[in-house]
Amino acid sequence: MYSLYGLRVKSAVPLPCPAGDQNGLAADVELMEDLGKESWEACNQVQRSYEDDGFWQCSMFHDDSVHVRCKGHFEFLVSGDGKEVLWRKLKDVPDEVLLAYLIGQVLSFCLLTRGIEPLHATAVVVDGEAIAFLGSSGAGKSTLAAAFVQRGYSLLTDDVLVLQPDGKKLLVHPSLPRLKLTPETADAFFSGRRSIPMNSFTTKMIFPLTPQGHAGNMVPLRALYVLPKKNSKSKIGIRTLLGRGSFLPLIANTFNDSVVTPARLKRQFAFARGVTATVPVRRLSYPSGLELLPAVADAILSNVSRELTPP
Repeated sequence: MYSLYGLRVKSAVPLPCPAGDQNGLAADVELMEDLGKESWEACNQVQRSYEDDGFWQCSMFHDDSVHVRCKGHFEFLVSGDGKEVLWRKLKDVPDEVLLAYLIGQVLSFCLLTRGIEPLHATAVVVDGEAIAFLGSSGAGKSTLAAAFVQRGYSLLTDDVLVLQPDGKKLLVHPSLPRLKLTPETADAFFSGRRSIPMNSFTTKMIFPLTPQGHAGNMVPLRALYVLPKKNSKSKIGIRTLLGRGSFLPLIANTFNDSVVTPARLKRQFAFARGVTATVPVRRLSYPSGLELLPAVADAILSNVSRELTPP
């Protein structure tokens, strides 16, 4: 049994995360390998919705179960109650690659069945608090985090940000000790070393981190920084977002946008309001260029070191 995102997870493949409470409690989610044909026949039922971006294919059914297929690599079947996830490999890929998708995209469906809203964000720990970078795929969240890790700061989570209310604070759950980086980022911040390819459709690699490079405990969230979609500014800028401006980036950068039921959307809006009322949300802008990221990190560190002004 493992503890991940506040869930007790039972897994057929070892997970690089802390062991969960073994006091006779049942697992919240069980991850099981299934090579049989009977289970996967359920994927032939009438679909409620279907998505296909060429690699990620997602079918949702009327019983709330979900079938996810990563083209030519593996597929997953999530039960309607989010308590079971079946998986099987379609080709021989390392377990680290399987886990990158299983613990990210697939487990997010299980989180949503429990009313937990994951965000598309990466977080590092600075002075005992989490600094999170919010943005869509390709915005540079992991790359910016790599600049912090190179300086000796610890990664807390990459890509999936799960929050837990704690009085007047929001705590951030740690995730797996790894970063997903392009070869160019590895050249800039990881001394050019190479690691495990994510899939045959991208150049990104999975870089496992040492215990010194990863924080394994929950810490309070200090601030959220919204990354630009395009780094076209001529200088580094940070500004605090207020009202609607702070609310919309949280809605736009939910981690799972496949589930759009009225109940989920209502909960998502309430979640976004709660986050913006608890921590500052700031817009980050900066020029393109990996060589400039140390200066971006300096600007963020300077910004968080100042006394926060209530919004």
